[in-house]
Amino acid sequence: MRIYHSLDEVEPVLNGGRVVAIGVFDGVHLGHQRILARTLAHARDRGWVATVVTFHPHPESVLRPDAAPGLLTSLTRKAALIESMGLDELVVVGFDQEFSRLTPEEFCARVLSARLGAAAVYVGENFRFGYRGEGNASRLATYGAEHGFAVHAVELAAARGAPISSTRIRELLASGRVKEAAELLGRPHRLEGTVVRGSGRGRSLRAPTANLCVDEGLLLPQAGVYASWSFLEEGGDYASVTSVGSNPTFEQGKTVYVETLLLDFAGDLYGKRLAVDFLERLREQRAFPSAAVLAEQIVRDVEAARAVHAVYARPQVTG
Repeated sequence: MRIYHSLDEVEPVLNGGRVVAIGVFDGVHLGHQRILARTLAHARDRGWVATVVTFHPHPESVLRPDAAPGLLTSLTRKAALIESMGLDELVVVGFDQEFSRLTPEEFCARVLSARLGAAAVYVGENFRFGYRGEGNASRLATYGAEHGFAVHAVELAAARGAPISSTRIRELLASGRVKEAAELLGRPHRLEGTVVRGSGRGRSLRAPTANLCVDEGLLLPQAGVYASWSFLEEGGDYASVTSVGSNPTFEQGKTVYVETLLLDFAGDLYGKRLAVDFLERLREQRAFPSAAVLAEQIVRDVEAARAVHAVYARPQVTG
């Protein structure tokens, strides 16, 4: 998949046209996948180019920085997931205050006509664009009719009686319901980062953990202990147990840590890139009366995690 990091980089299509999907696509969840799959099918049917347009940073981080949502996927992860679906191009549009002030018509002219030469456009039926979100799928269709491209508003995917959305997934993660979030994502929620040195207490508890410095902006699930899968960037995947939260047994501060115990792993992880997929929540975070009692609980956590891993197929690595 070819990735353009600005509209100015985009090259014209010499034969045929572009079928374009537009959206933030944070999480690339099942609803997003429906839009992308239809975009791809349309393009393949006509021998055209399947193009995805997304925005970076997340528009809410520019428009409402104090209330910006945690991200379900980094830009790199988003690109990898889109590529795994077979799309041809990803265009990353820089979102800033100037771009946010484009009227819907200016947005269409600048993004869809002038640079992409869109032949067809796919969006979610609740798609909003342009200054103050004044544009919608209907307004986009009107513009398309005037400028020669078809617009397809894709109905929202639903699960458990409600539409699938990135907001809904964030709410599930905030309450620790990672298994339900995975159902909407189509895969477990993932944190990525670099392993850094921690306090070293894990070794004294006979449970050496990898202290993960999570990539900026990614959404942490609710504090607690989780069964997880962990992936080393250099290769290798491991059943694991991951703790998210402070260390109330030893500290009174509010610093949040992500610590992962890779089961059946021996080696040095410091400085290595690690990805952690959250499968199921095992328990809430709590303080223990002593390090010895905590060590006993860790043994139980590992046993509980192994029971969870036993019913999950070994994961497929994407991104």
